[in-house]
Amino acid sequence: MAKQLGEISNGALILDPAIGSGVLICALIERLILENKPLEVSIAAYETDNELCSLSREVLTLAGKEAKKSGIKIHRQVFQEDFILACLPDEQPSLFGTTNSKQSRFSYIISNPPYFKLNSDDRRVKAVNGKLNGHTNIYTIFMALSAKLLLAEGRASFIVPRSFCSGAYFSEFRQDLLREVSPYSLHVFQSRNETFKNDSVLQENVIFSFEKRSQPQKNGYWAGSINISSSNDDQSLENGIISRRVSFNHFLSDHNGLLFFRLPTGILDEQILEAADKWDGSLEKYGFQVSTGRVVPFRAKGLLREQVKARNGTVPLLWMQNVKPYQVEYPLDGFSKPQAISINDPSLLMPNANYVLLRRFSAKEDKRRLISAPFIAEKFAFEQIGFENHLNVIFKKKGILPTSEAIGLSAILNSAIVDRYFRIVNGNTQVNAAELRILPIPPLEVIRNIGNRIQKDNADTPEKIEGIIFSTLWESNLLTEEFPMIQETRITMGKIEQAQEI
Repeated sequence: MAKQLGEISNGALILDPAIGSGVLICALIERLILENKPLEVSIAAYETDNELCSLSREVLTLAGKEAKKSGIKIHRQVFQEDFILACLPDEQPSLFGTTNSKQSRFSYIISNPPYFKLNSDDRRVKAVNGKLNGHTNIYTIFMALSAKLLLAEGRASFIVPRSFCSGAYFSEFRQDLLREVSPYSLHVFQSRNETFKNDSVLQENVIFSFEKRSQPQKNGYWAGSINISSSNDDQSLENGIISRRVSFNHFLSDHNGLLFFRLPTGILDEQILEAADKWDGSLEKYGFQVSTGRVVPFRAKGLLREQVKARNGTVPLLWMQNVKPYQVEYPLDGFSKPQAISINDPSLLMPNANYVLLRRFSAKEDKRRLISAPFIAEKFAFEQIGFENHLNVIFKKKGILPTSEAIGLSAILNSAIVDRYFRIVNGNTQVNAAELRILPIPPLEVIRNIGNRIQKDNADTPEKIEGIIFSTLWESNLLTEEFPMIQETRITMGKIEQAQEI
């Protein structure tokens, strides 16, 4: 992050809006010492915690003494204040704007802000009300206010959750941010289990670096490129980084007014984006509805039963674990949770019909982020079915979902190409209904064709089904001839690209 800020100019004013114990500022000071170039800089920092505030002041004093030996003079000030409340411009109608502010302007900003959603009655939410579009999370307010406080051509580097890059939740924030800044580097930690394993982080984290524009971007066209890099975790930053320039054409996607930041980390990722960008279909467009399972176990505890028994007024209850790639397994042997539910509360049940089921969450050991299976009504001799809340249930808004469509759609959602596309645009473990509705998918006739071929060939293994999917997409001119058949979608993508180059 210290390197990402580029050359530090003499007389620069540097901000760390959430200094903590001073790790990031120390990294920047160490970098200046190693460069051995005498200069004078000023550091302003904010911290709300009393103990951390005292610690960071002590740390900066020690770092300043060390820097002085190399001819680097550091002026430092740590404020025990809330950065947002202390620096929010009162006169400005929006955090994104060019009106002069009374606050200091900074040449460089480096930050690891706090990550959490804010309640509507939080003082910071009330303070930014009307000044920041979209939903409020503490870290996006830090980023927005920092962008406001940057000088023209000033640089900032943030380590934040990847969630702001995609989804409708932060769409307006992304639109507003890109009008004011130009991203030049984005690094993704692909393992969510190591770097932040003590913080229960359920998504990938990124280092996002940007430069303040001289003038706000008024149109929706973004030219240029961004450096996108990746590593498995923080331990492989020195020798395990894959880095490449990516055009904004691949980085940005404007889907029905929703702007997404996409993170292709290789040539194959870009091929996948180019292919999927030509698929103009979506569940929403084809008349599908996506809902979450209605049964929340702790609320329906009194209705849950161990298993279905003849004439005891129960029907099957399907959990996330019942959904395996391409097939529903019911009942599960050795499963510790109730697999039946009483029919006494019809509002929790759905009619027995054809559905496509998709897990809402992926576990760290899962090979795929998207795990889907067709639920075929004729395989269950019940009038109603219960679906637990960790399942996404896909069905037709009007009419019946044909078996061929259910099988074909499930196959597409399970496919390596769609799973990899989802990873490029989304770093979260959760697969929510809103993102499913706008996920690009092939034409409905191609989906039906895939379903029919799977049935006709009695394809019952992932390898056979993937073969049908890819051959159908090739025959339908939805993939180029040189597009490789892929089955692995996680971090080992580099091996495929090495083969392509050979």
